[in-house]
Amino acid sequence: MWGLNVARICTCPSCHYRHRDPEALEGKIVSCKKCGLRFKISFKPAGDQKKSLQKSAVMKEAVQEPTHERDGRQEAGKGIEEQEVSDKVFSLTVSKHKLEAHICPKGQMPVEISLGDIKELLATKGIKYGIVDDTVITEYLKNRPIQKKPWKIAEGKAPEPARDAKVKYHFDTDPSKIGTVKKGGVIDFKERGEIPQVRKGNLIAEKIPGMDGTPGIDVFGNPIPAPKPRDIKLRCGKGAETSEDGLKVLANLDGRPEISAYGKLSVWSELKISGDVGLDTGHIDFAGNIDVRGSVHDGFSVKGGRLSAKEILKAEIDIAGDIVVLEGIIGAHIKTGGSVRAKHVNGADIDARGDVAVENELINSNIDSSGACLIKNGKILSSSISAKKGIEANEIGSATSNPCTLIVGLDERTRNEIDRIKEQITLKQEEQEKHETRVNELREESNRLDKEIGELAQVQDRAMVEQRTLKEKMEKLKKANNSKEPARAEMLMKGLDSRIGETEQSLEKLFRDQDETTEKITGFQNEIKNSEQEIKELQDEIEALSEWSRQEKGLPVVKVHRTIFSHTTIRGLHSSGTLKKNMSYVSIRETESSDPDSGVKWKMKISRLR
Repeated sequence: MWGLNVARICTCPSCHYRHRDPEALEGKIVSCKKCGLRFKISFKPAGDQKKSLQKSAVMKEAVQEPTHERDGRQEAGKGIEEQEVSDKVFSLTVSKHKLEAHICPKGQMPVEISLGDIKELLATKGIKYGIVDDTVITEYLKNRPIQKKPWKIAEGKAPEPARDAKVKYHFDTDPSKIGTVKKGGVIDFKERGEIPQVRKGNLIAEKIPGMDGTPGIDVFGNPIPAPKPRDIKLRCGKGAETSEDGLKVLANLDGRPEISAYGKLSVWSELKISGDVGLDTGHIDFAGNIDVRGSVHDGFSVKGGRLSAKEILKAEIDIAGDIVVLEGIIGAHIKTGGSVRAKHVNGADIDARGDVAVENELINSNIDSSGACLIKNGKILSSSISAKKGIEANEIGSATSNPCTLIVGLDERTRNEIDRIKEQITLKQEEQEKHETRVNELREESNRLDKEIGELAQVQDRAMVEQRTLKEKMEKLKKANNSKEPARAEMLMKGLDSRIGETEQSLEKLFRDQDETTEKITGFQNEIKNSEQEIKELQDEIEALSEWSRQEKGLPVVKVHRTIFSHTTIRGLHSSGTLKKNMSYVSIRETESSDPDSGVKWKMKISRLR
């Protein structure tokens, strides 16, 4: 208790008013009862007292408070209140994520600051976790002069990241095996490597579930939640199916396993055509890999899982996987869920989810790719190209050809595909509504038939009751040897038999009609069920495409190893421009403007190609 301590004299460093305070208050901050200055009490010998007075005088400016605040504090605390000196001498900053706290001297340090002052500052600011050891703080304060730069005094614990779910593939997923791109961009079509094969029931992929991260803690002692792991969905195409637990993908036929650009697993059987696709073969529609040793001729179509051919002419190609052409693609319309590789392309329309890689030249063509367009050793002439992951060529344009239009960083292809799938969903929903309307009409028809059957059945029952009654009456008349009445009863019996027969025929027809109606209802219900499944699959397709497009970041860059000619138009996600002169060895990239006053947020930046 303060009352049991010895009282000693302490002098205000400003007005020199002498205070009598208990020894227990030594080191505490008090307010002078006369002038209001707040200072630290010290009962040191004369020499040390003088030094302490000098310290207090120097800090007077730092700790002086407005009179109205000072008076209020004196009234509430009766002139005694703790207040650290160090928060006037040090600034304390906390990092954005509250994982680090730094102190930094505000100016010259003419006075000694103690470990207690620093600890008091941290406590006042709520810093309570990860504070460095006291000996480290003491050593920091001893080193004079203290450098005027932030010094880390507390460090929180960052949350340990979650482990995202991932897929482990049990086959070689490298699509370039069917045509290897070597150094310099040259495609070696002969170096194919081993083509993976699986048998029905083989494991082709498995999902490794994610794991939650460990929460962290910030310098204020608050928990920092760990981010949730990103899940992944196993997607199966033709020839593949998931296990009951949903963690494995198994082959349900013998063939070649493949993975689409956005992760759908399929197993394709193989069809080998020793010659051309033409009059001898007709159109090809095969749910597997198609290996054409010759050419695909004008006017023919090929649809399947994967295609390799010597040459593709003016044909219609719709392939789920990769397309590899040993020679050229001329005038073809190609749609593929994988990549396209060829020696040269002329007058073609190519819609590819993967890369389009051409060895020599790409002329008069339209390319729409969710990957990259690569003509590293060749040139692009008179073409329109949209490639989400950028365009790289040896040369773009010429002095005499029509200018090229290049779009980079945008996934026009995926957006168009999603729009097309949405149209399919709309058509199927409209068809489903028609089927549901027809089912309701057929149910009404079935109810009407039920009613007619019920009414005729009652008529038939009454006629049969009359028939039984008449038979009994006839038996009695025969026993009574009545000669007139039996003849009349026979006529009535014939009428009843005829009526019962007609009713039976009508009932049979109604039952046939009812069976046909029920069969139609079942058929339409199956159509509705199938339509619902197809709509769900299409919605899953949209979800997969959207997720893949979000994860696969665009690359808004055009790289030219030699010359890109004037009048070439380049468009990115936010900006566009047309070259006014020829340029060589350049990289043209869409970047955010560094000049806030220019009014232009994005621009096409041209830099030297390294």
